[in-house]
Amino acid sequence: MKQQQKQKQKYEHRVYALKDILGDPLSETCAITAIREDLEAFRIFLGMPSEEQKRLLAFIQGAQGLKITYDSFFKYVMNPDIYPSRLEHFLSAVLGQQVTIRAVLPQEGTQMADHGSFVIMDIVVELSDRTIVNVEIQKIGYLFPGERASCYISDFIMRQYNRVKDERGKQFSFRDLNPVILIVLMEESAAVFKNVFPNYIHREEISYDSKASVRTLYKTIYISLDTFHIVVHNIDTTLKAWLTFLSSDRPADIVRLVNAYPEFLACYRDITEFRRNPKELIYMYSEALAILDKNTEIYMCEQLKKEVENLKKQVEDQKAILSETKAKVTEQRFFLSEKEAEITEKMLK
Repeated sequence: MKQQQKQKQKYEHRVYALKDILGDPLSETCAITAIREDLEAFRIFLGMPSEEQKRLLAFIQGAQGLKITYDSFFKYVMNPDIYPSRLEHFLSAVLGQQVTIRAVLPQEGTQMADHGSFVIMDIVVELSDRTIVNVEIQKIGYLFPGERASCYISDFIMRQYNRVKDERGKQFSFRDLNPVILIVLMEESAAVFKNVFPNYIHREEISYDSKASVRTLYKTIYISLDTFHIVVHNIDTTLKAWLTFLSSDRPADIVRLVNAYPEFLACYRDITEFRRNPKELIYMYSEALAILDKNTEIYMCEQLKKEVENLKKQVEDQKAILSETKAKVTEQRFFLSEKEAEITEKMLK
């Protein structure tokens, strides 16, 4: 934090233009020439969708920023092994208190029964107060976010439980377990979060109607970057500065952010290293797109499954209505038959 304050003091008397942040601009021809220096990278580039090609070229030219919401780029910029103070700064803004990273934990995963998928944390750190924080970035907000988060956190708590119990043996107490906070950043929010627009931060709160003070080990914070980008226009807090950095690659936003919070210049300068190394940029971008395609496929399958379930329910509801209607028709027929019988009987008399 002190280092970031020094950086801010170092830069605060300047006014930054886009080229001061992303570097000197290049022509499109020069950008393509730089990519062609590695034939395999150029082949991968040509196989990308045209929109992705335009984004990469614009970044290499220095005309716009790079999307940080791709998993590989997010980890590159926020790597706690290299930039612990950067992640501390972000976590302090989200949690609303000053935090210090004590240790970086391994990104281990446990296989879940759900189609053999793995629970793998993006960035996991232990804070000075022993709280464990997992930061996850999502391009697309998954369906059933609460259920997923519960599985992730439960998995992590159980692994912690097994480890601590082995370490402490007979001295083990449940009090030895540390809280786990899951922070989920979503570029495209799930519908459940869009339904509470314009709220863009969703903090889990656990309480009891009796007001009993019960310690729990889990908390989830969801951040809707798409909603934030729509509703917030002033960068007047550190949290808004971070969310602007994470949610936008637009030149105007980048310039506004760095001039308001010059410490972010260091983040952008790390990113612009990729402009000088298009080969690595394209490989990382291609990997990110592959992950996105896989996640999109899972998301679409879940959406389709949900639609099928909804249709099945509608069919069942319609069947129930038809069954009820048939019962009423039968009842009416029976009633009419009785009336006809009564009329016939009276006529015979």
